[in-house]
Order: sequence, then structure tokens, then C-alpha cells
Amino acid sequence: MRRTSSLLPLFALISLAASPASAQIRQPGGAIVPTDPGCNGGRPTGLLSVFACACDVPGVCNIGDPCASETSCDDGRNATCEARMYHAFNDNTCIPSLREGLDPRADARTTPERFSPVCGLTFELESRGTALFRNAFGWYNATGTAPRPEDLHVMLAGTAVPGDRVTLAVRSDPAYAGGEVGFFLLTPESRTSPGTCAGGDCNASVERYARGEGWAYFSEPALNPDRRGADSFIHLLVYDSVVTERKFYFAWEDTYNAANNDFTDLVTSVEGVECTGGGVPCETGMPGACARGIARCEAGAVSCIPTFRGASERCDGLDNDCDGTIDDAATCDDPARICHLGACVPRCSLGSEFQCPLVQERCDEASGLCVEPACMGVMCPPGSVCRGGACTRECEGVVCPHGLVCLLDACLDPCEGVTCALGESCLVGVCVPGCNQCNGLVCSGGATCDETSGTCRDTSCAAPCPAGTWCDRGTCRDACEGAVCPRGALCREGRCVGNATGMDGGVGDGGARFDGGRPRTPPDAGDAGCACRAVTGRRAESRGALSGVLALLVLAGLRQRRRRSVSRRSVG
Repeated sequence: MRRTSSLLPLFALISLAASPASAQIRQPGGAIVPTDPGCNGGRPTGLLSVFACACDVPGVCNIGDPCASETSCDDGRNATCEARMYHAFNDNTCIPSLREGLDPRADARTTPERFSPVCGLTFELESRGTALFRNAFGWYNATGTAPRPEDLHVMLAGTAVPGDRVTLAVRSDPAYAGGEVGFFLLTPESRTSPGTCAGGDCNASVERYARGEGWAYFSEPALNPDRRGADSFIHLLVYDSVVTERKFYFAWEDTYNAANNDFTDLVTSVEGVECTGGGVPCETGMPGACARGIARCEAGAVSCIPTFRGASERCDGLDNDCDGTIDDAATCDDPARICHLGACVPRCSLGSEFQCPLVQERCDEASGLCVEPACMGVMCPPGSVCRGGACTRECEGVVCPHGLVCLLDACLDPCEGVTCALGESCLVGVCVPGCNQCNGLVCSGGATCDETSGTCRDTSCAAPCPAGTWCDRGTCRDACEGAVCPRGALCREGRCVGNATGMDGGVGDGGARFDGGRPRTPPDAGDAGCACRAVTGRRAESRGALSGVLALLVLAGLRQRRRRSVSRRSVG
């Protein structure tokens, strides 16, 4: 994993591998779950038929009628649904052999076990199958231990019927503890006479459960009352919607230490949740501007979705074409300028008006660049720089101050000069939806969401930390702690400035300071070292060398923000 602790202080940057292929899920006795579709009254039953009826049009299903002839088979397309079932000619007249979309077996997971509520939640009852019990469904604060009855919050009661929907503004709910949540099923099954309703009452409730009537099963299977290690019955299968972003289906078996394995005793859905690890910045494993992404749930596992997928190289200080080299072959429109350190700068020339800004540098007329005297005439390959007369890798040995990132041998704040639209937050130079948005970033690492600005902040310090420091679990720490600035620059107030001689600039810089030899504009007061911030209003032009690509990254990131649509796998 790359060193990132100083780059993203308020997020957990994670590296993700591709999700492994799904394996068939089996009960302890070896039965593959869920069971195949059945037939009732000439219509298919089972979990696949439930998904074929989970549609954007209430009461409509994508289940085709049997073929009247070889050329008149009903394709079952009636709405946008999670699945589709349709017949081939001479097919079983009840159970279609052709199917598309969400696959009850191939897409079945027993994870995620916990979820992050990223926005308002919508609970919906999809089916009760042929279950005897009138089960209830809801959420609890996931702490790793079985919740007490008072910590079980029912959203779909035993009296709810398929199609019922309930919404919850979970972030403002007094019962929400602010972390991850789990989901539960309540049954009214008798504890002394399995398979029957306790006291003859088949409606589940928290009150009855608190009195010792019925059972509770959880999305965290280790908390289940009939847990017996590897020999435990599976009570829950989890499905990631192929139609709607951040929506999961929960298919339950409701009997204690037993199951008929159709997983239709209660089927519910919850929209507005992200699986554990989702929504945070991650590393894709790709080079350059393609290296960073946002973690998203894919088939029950976390995948890193790039915020940028590559473009033609330009002089902007980033590896736009993602080939591992910054600004390679980048040219400037003005032939009098040369691409250097991510910006088109005037070619220096002895005796010209343009002079080298740092007094310890000299003009190398062969390259048109200002260099240290020992590097006069030294030409380094792409990806390296000259230091002390020798070529070395860019940023080698550099440890930037907290909140900055090393690019082209300079420690920079990629968000400096980037103004994001209302509700967006700048993350490593890219404007993304803030943490107060349903599809926004998920705060982690002890940070909490500022609902007004959409930024994640560590609010554990009693007072705002002064410039050049940052809040770390209640303590303001010096941003220069452990920093090793490039080319002998000094770290002051969270910035790499000047050089080993203590010089903070040079001739004709107009008051500008330097980040390890690269000119920059002074940061806004009180905002030093912040790599993630939000600003309201129109998106302004970026200052400095990252200006062009940042705007491109914003647009590309928004285009690449994956919205699972019908074209992905769903059938409509």
C-alpha cells in the first residue's frame, strides 16, 4: 500500500482487489441454497419469481406467459425489474427455463453483515412467500454484540404486506449511534414447540421477544441464537441490487435451527445503505490520475471504482494518460514557454527579462529551465529529476507535510484553488459529492460529517487547531512532524518553503512562496494542509499547475460515477 497518511487525514484510504467469483452457498447438510423455483396455481414460485416482481411499476412482474406457438413466446418484458423469467417453446408451462438479471444462486451472499447508512433509508416488504409466521424486520446499531430488545428498531411490522414502504431519516434519528447498522428478523415461533406460533399468536413484535416469545436472527450470523459454528443453518442471503444504487435485498429463513431453503419466508429491501468499506477513497492499483477511486459495493464485496479513466497528456502536473509518467511529451501552446513542474513557464534565457526566481538556481539555456548549478546540462529521463548533479526519481525520499502530496518533486495541496459546487467536496483535487449527499463520501477514521459543508472533519479537538497543525484524536499536531521536504526545502507552518539556506523565495516573485522549488499561491488562512474541503458557489478556475486536469477530473469523475442501470444486468 502506498504511503497515504499525510494525504487523506480524514478518510481511510484502502487498497482493493477484484472480488472473487461467487461460490455456491450450502447449508450444513450440503444442500445448495436457495432451492429452485417451484409452481403454485400455474405460476412459478421461489426467490427468482420474487426478484422478477421487484419492479419500478407496482404490481407488475417480468414473468412471461407460456408460448402459444413457436413464434409467439412472451418475453416477459413489462417493467424494469431485478430479474426476468420467460419461456422457450415446448417449455414447462409453469416454470420458465429462460431467465436474466439477479440470479438467486449465483448472486447469493452471506455478506455484507454490516452497513453504513449513507442517506435516508427506504425499507420495503417484497414478499412473505408461504411463511406461517408474520415476521417483523428492522435495524439495530452494530456493536459486535447481540442487541438488547430495546435496541431493535422495527420498520416493517408483522402486519405489513408486500408493497409496504417505510422511510427513515436515520442520521437524525435519536436511536442512531452514528456508526454501522445491522438488520434483523423477528419471528413469533414457539421456543418449546418448534414450527408453531407462540401462544397461537403468529404476529412478531419486540414486546413479545422481550418476554421470551419468538426468536431474533441478525445480518451478523455470529449473533444468531442457534449459532453452532460451521454447522449453523444459514438464515439470511444478501443480494446487491442490479437496478438501484445502494440497495440490498434480504431473503430470510425463519425457523430455529432448521430451514426449507427457499429463502422466501420474508424478503425485504433497504435502499440508502453502503456496505462496510464502501464510499471511502481507495487505490485502484492503476498509475497516475487513474490511481484513486471511490470504494463501491459490487455483488456484496467492495470494489474500487476509478474517479478518472485517462485522457491525453497535458502540462498540468498529473499523469493524465495513466502510463506512470507525469507530463511526458506534454507541450505548451506558446512556443516561448516550456512545460516544467506541471506548468507552462517562460523559457529562461541569460539576459532576458525572465529571471530564475530562486537565487540559488541558474538558467540552463539548453533546456530553458532554471536549475541548480550542479544540474547545468544534465538531462534526466521522464519520471526523474536532477538533484546535486545526479538524476533521481521524483519525490524519492520525500515525506510531505500532513495534508500535502508530492507531485513532480514538490509538496502540494491538490485542492488549492479548486472551488467545488454546492454539496460537493474537494478530494485530492477532484470534486465529489460530499458526505451529506446520498451518493457521497463516507466518513471514517474517527471523522464525522459536517452536514452543512459536506466535509469530513475530526471534531475531537476542543478548539480549532491553529494554522500549520491538524487535529488528531483530540490533539493538535504539527503538520511538519516527520516531514522531509524536496530539494532541501524547509517545512514551516505545514508547507515546504525556500531551501536549506532558509530563503523563502527569490527575485521578482511578487511575494509568492515556493513548495520545494515550485511557486505557489499562499493558502487561505486557517486552511493549511487540508486535502479535503468543500466550498459553495460556482466552480472557479483553478490556480497553479493543476488547473486544467482538476476540471477534467471533476467532469470525468461525475461521468464515471456508476449508476447501475437497466443496461448493466437488469431486465426492463
